[in-house]
Amino acid sequence: MVLNHSSYTTINKIPITNIWLLILYASRLYKEIDKQQRIALEKNPEKIIDLVAKIYFKEVNKRFRSSLSKGYKPCKQKLSRIRGKIDTLVTARKLLLEKGKVQCLYNDLTSNIPKNQYIHAAAHVLLNQLTENELIYQCKKIINRFNEFKIEQSKNYNYKEDYFNRSNRQDILLISLANLIFSLSIPTELSGNYIFKKIDKTDAWLRNLFEKAIVGFCHVNFDSSKYSILSNKKFKWPCTQSTANIEKFMPDMITDLIIENTKKNYRLIVDTKCTSIFSKKSHSFKTSHLYQLYAYVRSQEQINDPLSLSASGMLLYPTINKSINEQVTIQEHKLIFCTIDLTQNANSIKKNLFSLFSNL
Repeated sequence: MVLNHSSYTTINKIPITNIWLLILYASRLYKEIDKQQRIALEKNPEKIIDLVAKIYFKEVNKRFRSSLSKGYKPCKQKLSRIRGKIDTLVTARKLLLEKGKVQCLYNDLTSNIPKNQYIHAAAHVLLNQLTENELIYQCKKIINRFNEFKIEQSKNYNYKEDYFNRSNRQDILLISLANLIFSLSIPTELSGNYIFKKIDKTDAWLRNLFEKAIVGFCHVNFDSSKYSILSNKKFKWPCTQSTANIEKFMPDMITDLIIENTKKNYRLIVDTKCTSIFSKKSHSFKTSHLYQLYAYVRSQEQINDPLSLSASGMLLYPTINKSINEQVTIQEHKLIFCTIDLTQNANSIKKNLFSLFSNL
């Protein structure tokens, strides 16, 4: 069944195209593709699957022409001559020597490795997402080529555990493409006629996505020669006197994002949320969120760190048809409370993100 993606909205009423935009910002691919490709994807989130498919086909065909990466796969087999190591226990137990054979343990060089299986599996996911006949045809050709090479499918691959060198570094782009393809298929499972009942799970997924999207956007769109971008930095409580075991019981303080511009002596600590900016009981900012942001900016203060003494803090929320941008200075620290409306078009979302960080 071919899905008409543009007609779908998520449970949280965010257009599916904007969810795809967030997925793009959060992806490794967003960092690795060139500027022209990045702009094309940002400007056309409704066509993001087709555009990603074209990049995927191009890169996979490159690998087919230059040969797929290979790796060693552990094998065990009864052979008439020794290869690798002999499994003496199995050989003796099964009386293989009497039959002129030995049980051998060896490593076989093959293309059927987890990395290629992951890239292959992405083609099958992509096939269910495509609507253009020509792209569907190209996708089927890719799948047939993988089958010709006898490469299986697997969605269980952890690139962090793999090894990359100069010879297979180009696989990183393909793996990033495959990962994005898997991610783009997720919203369709959470959308439609609200058949997805696990709302808590969905909210947690959106919360994590929004945080990663903001971090990814800043990593790519801020000049690394001028800005320092840190994510998930842990702050220590400024304790001066404490009992021996206090660290076991103190809650962690981990910031979503820190942006610094040392030339302008400016540091911004950003904490993303995925709830309403206002308290349910009263039309005011949430007390717990305010306390949390205040704790972040105060706990990082150090006399030998000038930026820490005037650091700003920002609470950033996704909203639907609402825009808030307020700020106040408390004890030399500017605190900013703002939203990004995710019902806008992609271009407006990008412009508004730049506007929120304009003080940098």
